[in-house]
Formats: sequence, structure tokens, C-alpha cells
Amino acid sequence: MFEVHGYIDGVAYAVTVGRARPEAAATTGVVSGSPIAVTLLSGRQGRTVPVPHQTPIVLDTSDPVSVLTALRVWTQVVREVGDVPAEMT
Repeated sequence: MFEVHGYIDGVAYAVTVGRARPEAAATTGVVSGSPIAVTLLSGRQGRTVPVPHQTPIVLDTSDPVSVLTALRVWTQVVREVGDVPAEMT
């Protein structure tokens, strides 16, 4: 599990990725935390994430790699903490 901190349209967010946390303010798939980030991801579930110089991926909120990719592309990520998947470092 890892944390992602960043900004969406100037609004700060923080989420954990790896497993659902029922006590969190909002949850979708394996993402829990800030409602603004969770809403963005759940609303774009199934959409293609364009990744420069790589094959585009489809956002699946049950897949930590696609979630992190989407957050990196669609938001301003400022910090990642914890066990980020090796293929993403």
C-alpha cells in the first residue's frame, strides 16, 4: 500500500492506494481518501490514460498501477510514500 499526495485544479488531495479503507472519507476500488481524487478516478473508470512513449492503459480502480498512472497524468502529484509498485519507480 502507498500514499499519493497532490493537487487537482489547485485543491490538495491525499489518497492511499492498495486496499479499500471503509473508514476513509471516500473509497473506490483500492483507492481511499480525499473525495475529490476518489470522485475523479471513479468518474473516469474504464477510460484510457494516455501515457507518453508507452502503450496507453485503461483506468481500473482495482489496479494500483493504473490508478497511480492516472493520478500522475491527470493530477499534479507532489509526493508518493510507501510501497510504490516497482514498475512505477
